[in-house]
Amino acid sequence: MTFDDLSFAEKLEHLERVAHRALPLWGFPKDSHIRLLNFTENATYLIEPGDGSKVIMRVHRLPYVSMDSIRTELSWMKALREETDLSLPEVIPMKDGNLIATIATEKLHEERHVVCFTFAEGKPPVDSSDGNGDVGAMIAKIEKIPDSITIPVFKGAAVLSDAIGLHQHGSRMQEADRQVYRTVGSIMAKMHLQSLGWKKPEFYRRITWDFDGTFGKKNNFYDVSYADRKWLSAHDIDILDRARETIRCRLALYGEGRQRYGMIHSDLRTANLLYDGKTMTVLDFDDCGMGWYMYDIAGAVALMEHRSDLSEIVDEILKGYESIRPLDEADKKEIPTFIMMRRIGMLQSLICRIGCVMGGSGEACELTPEILAFYAKGTVRLAERYIEEYGERVYKTYAISARQRMQHVLTPYVI
Repeated sequence: MTFDDLSFAEKLEHLERVAHRALPLWGFPKDSHIRLLNFTENATYLIEPGDGSKVIMRVHRLPYVSMDSIRTELSWMKALREETDLSLPEVIPMKDGNLIATIATEKLHEERHVVCFTFAEGKPPVDSSDGNGDVGAMIAKIEKIPDSITIPVFKGAAVLSDAIGLHQHGSRMQEADRQVYRTVGSIMAKMHLQSLGWKKPEFYRRITWDFDGTFGKKNNFYDVSYADRKWLSAHDIDILDRARETIRCRLALYGEGRQRYGMIHSDLRTANLLYDGKTMTVLDFDDCGMGWYMYDIAGAVALMEHRSDLSEIVDEILKGYESIRPLDEADKKEIPTFIMMRRIGMLQSLICRIGCVMGGSGEACELTPEILAFYAKGTVRLAERYIEEYGERVYKTYAISARQRMQHVLTPYVI
């Protein structure tokens, strides 16, 4: 038996047992109060040892990370704390001075890594104009209706929602909401500036947010492909295939120059920020790795791609970003490509995690078949618009560029 063979409830029970077994390694009493804060991939717990202090414990997923991968994450976080004015949690060493515990469970044939961080006060900043929470309320009302009825309804709702969104004008964002996105942009820029001068440690090992990181057979989204007929029709899959090809061509032309590609957070959503009224603290570096800097913008607006005011949100992020680090026009023009790539990647992630995400775990609601059907069809609608706006022109440009590169290679051999 392995962890994947367990029911969802059994998985949560096992992860809590791992957390309890790790307590003595940090010198925490065995009767410390443990509360699950969220579980999407990792399980994150609030530990209260009983002396008035609070600690965050992260029990890592498998087999996503290695020991060196976690060491790299912690190394970059340490560098960001020391070299920028950003607020980040600090890792707490165990009694023996090491930072990462490994808890073996022979019954499940696993060794699971555990890390503890300092507790940060505050709450995630909330965009008052975001209506994602409404979906959760809708799900709660219809959860007893058979999937054979609700899934087609939610696919149709995605199309209707998209059509309505196209005809909406203006944004309901308040000035406080806009300031949140400008802050996200400035945080992002400070990270990227530090990344430009960061020297990788000898033990460096992290995932890579490149094209294969989303679309390869061994991708960052649990090796899942979007081409799943349970959620998409053959026509839908063909549209996403065309979007993927557009993305491939555009990224090949955009390139991986030093000013465009480096160490990124990759998941700077407001759910991964804490605001205490004075300071914004950045959390969850579990997905950090090498990638395009503009991919961080896509990560920041993940799960919001359907919003009619998405361009305004991106504009606010860019205002904050460029107050710290200027961008060229090519960077800005490629943001829709990264948003589309992230959206497809998130679809693959949700397909893998169906039934294994709790409401309140950094998500609007529990991940149900209805939510996935809505998200999948919405992804196709976004891909149709992306292809229409960015597809045909880039194919011609990419073809010309490819011929030029080939001519350059062959020129020395021409007699």
